[in-house]
Amino acid sequence: MKLDATAFKLLERKRRFKPQTIEIAKRRILRQEPATALAAEYGVNLQRIYTIETQVTAAWQGLHLPAGWSEITLVAPKPLIAEFKRRSRAARKQLLRKTEQRIRSVSRPKSR
Repeated sequence: MKLDATAFKLLERKRRFKPQTIEIAKRRILRQEPATALAAEYGVNLQRIYTIETQVTAAWQGLHLPAGWSEITLVAPKPLIAEFKRRSRAARKQLLRKTEQRIRSVSRPKSR
């Protein structure tokens, strides 16, 4: 999912970022303004700009993951990555089945 203006509105409601943090992130992510210019304008070091970008992006991604899940970048031998992908697909399918079962159980009319 792309981080756009609508996504920022959702982030502002769901996460507690300082207004300046959101403002910097919007300018860096949406408008793609140079980090050096933002650091100079806001009086923060360059690393702070990159940290804000990373934190806001991670928060957005976190809103789209199932509870208890996180995202990683995996660097490993190809057989290990293949096994990880296989297990991840199986876990996602199982989660989807459980979610569909819950939806069906909630949406069924109760018999009297």
